[in-house]
Amino acid sequence: MTGHDDGMSEADRRRELGGFLRARREALSPAAAGLHGGGARRRTPGLRREEVAQLGGLSVTWYTWIEQGRREVSVSAAALNRLAGALRLDRAGWAYLFELAGRRDPDAGAAEDEAVPAAVLAAVAAIACPAYLLDRCWTARAWNSAAARLFAG
Repeated sequence: MTGHDDGMSEADRRRELGGFLRARREALSPAAAGLHGGGARRRTPGLRREEVAQLGGLSVTWYTWIEQGRREVSVSAAALNRLAGALRLDRAGWAYLFELAGRRDPDAGAAEDEAVPAAVLAAVAAIACPAYLLDRCWTARAWNSAAARLFAG
């Protein structure tokens, strides 16, 4: 784990990570995860730990320890990527998973290289006063003509 300035202790972060994984696991049905479990009755909602571990390419013990917030467990970026895919996380969930684990997503830069949607560009251009769009790294991605005049040079 790496240090963070958000006031959360390492133990709190591990508990939060475990809680997040459990909530996502319980919210995902076997069918949505691509598993064909038949009509077997389940004691708990969503996926079992064994199923998430299998989908994520982890041992059941290792996944269980991550979900329990054990101190001795450190999760690699590759394992987090597999878990995020197995749990069908959206971009925000993916980023939150990496934040809780104290890891940097090596693929996060690819999202910033995506084109700004035309509707967002049109919205920025339609604003009469200076307006601009920043990405999460504070890189200017779009601006209107009023902003171009204001920030000339």
